[in-house]
Amino acid sequence: MITILNEKKGTNELFVLSDGTEMLADCEYSMNDAEIISAKVYSANEDSNLLYDSLLRAVLSRLDFAGKTKVISKNPDLRDILTKIGFRPGNDCLEIETTEFFKSTNCNKSNLS
Repeated sequence: MITILNEKKGTNELFVLSDGTEMLADCEYSMNDAEIISAKVYSANEDSNLLYDSLLRAVLSRLDFAGKTKVISKNPDLRDILTKIGFRPGNDCLEIETTEFFKSTNCNKSNLS
């Protein structure tokens, strides 16, 4: 069973996907700035896209629930994965409006396949 653990990393937060024995992926984000800083999947396999998708949706949900409806990322390494889930180019970053994202997203289907 995969679980999502919420940890602190300095002033930021970190969601960690774990299967109970090892870390599968993590995503660092700033709650204050509503910014996704980094996302990593630790073992590249056929589930990598699903892990990214699940992790990023969890972070977006957490930020949305906290009232942070405009989320950004300045990390160019995340451009492909974030664009696939709906981020759009903004001012020197990618951005997404979580209210619209969750309204228009079919949670049963991943766009990362």
